[in-house]
Amino acid sequence: MQSAQGAGAPDDLFAQSPNALADLASYRYVTVFSFTDEVEGKPESGSIEMSGAFAGPDRRMAAWKDLGSGEEFSVIRVGDEAWMREGDKWTPIPAMVADAMTQVVLMFAPATSWGELAGGVGTTATYVGTETVNGIRARHYASTYRDWVENEDVKVEDASGDVWIAEAGYPVRYRFTAKGVDEKGYKGTALWSMDLFDVNSDVRIEAPQVVEDSGE
Repeated sequence: MQSAQGAGAPDDLFAQSPNALADLASYRYVTVFSFTDEVEGKPESGSIEMSGAFAGPDRRMAAWKDLGSGEEFSVIRVGDEAWMREGDKWTPIPAMVADAMTQVVLMFAPATSWGELAGGVGTTATYVGTETVNGIRARHYASTYRDWVENEDVKVEDASGDVWIAEAGYPVRYRFTAKGVDEKGYKGTALWSMDLFDVNSDVRIEAPQVVEDSGE
């Protein structure tokens, strides 16, 4: 395995990657957060998928889905207008409500999360090699960064991750895993993944077709 320095200035690469991401004209992403845990000694698990699309500052889509229960919702924002989908029906909603509903989704979106991750991951990065990910040539780095786990009640015992940075400088994929134990001695694991694709392609986000309720 080569050192990060062998790949050429990894600290600069990671530090500049949030700006490279912000400069993209359009993209889609899928991020998944999964966990296993114990509550009063009983095992629990869950997996949430958050996806979205970006086609400029005034056009975006965000979706949330519980992969266990199948519960989901989607929101489209075009300029000052917004719509929510539950089931197959789109409903107009105030833009302020749309922003509140998508707060959790956007917290895990690359445009929000990567800026907080990049610096820490870069300080622990080890260069693995160059690979093609999601159709994009990227540099693969392994990392032992663990501060992505934000829970004061959990002691992180082990953490690892892998990050792929496109040759153009933006993150294409990351995978982080962690194992920890809480103050009662219960153990748990967490997985966070993100994939970026359709970069600078024809990503169209338009106002959805709204079917008016006939009231019958």
